[in-house]
Amino acid sequence: MTAAQPGFRETVQTLLHERLLDAAAAITTEAGWGTVTMAKIAEVVGVSRQTVYNELGSKPQIARALVDRELARFLEVVRERMSGQQELGAALQAACEGALETSAANPLVRAIFESAHNGGSDLLPLLTTDSAALITDATGFISLVIAEQNYPVSLSPERLGVLVENLVRLTLSHMMQPSASPTQTARDVGWLVRAALA
Repeated sequence: MTAAQPGFRETVQTLLHERLLDAAAAITTEAGWGTVTMAKIAEVVGVSRQTVYNELGSKPQIARALVDRELARFLEVVRERMSGQQELGAALQAACEGALETSAANPLVRAIFESAHNGGSDLLPLLTTDSAALITDATGFISLVIAEQNYPVSLSPERLGVLVENLVRLTLSHMMQPSASPTQTARDVGWLVRAALA
């Protein structure tokens, strides 16, 4: 028995949703989140303002959808980098490096962080002060990958959870304010991770 394929309506709905988010991301990257309006998104995509409201909701809901979409992309990079490693310390270092490289190359993320130095951004709190959901999701995802890869771990599940959560927080901090290259930063973070694992 084959899995049910999405119908035409669902496919069109998904494409519309993605195009609207792409438009919001492009406007943010080019001119800042403060310039994003339903009218501008509608104009870029070629739909009505009401369609934007119906599909994406309010501006705060659009902000959350953008951050959630970027997080999903980051976590796929993290999974890919971790799956190529044989031990947990190397896997977490590779995950950190992948996330930092992705952040440095991501125009939307860079625009969000840079906006903080140019007068602020409504999106920034979703990555900083209001980032509890993001941190929880990333921590849970990485913990799941660790379990799937069955790395040998001497820490209790509780201690491992503390380590992973703090790795996520530390990586997010380095994304916002890099102090070295992604490779060097990941090496430094990897050293801390291995010390904790030992």
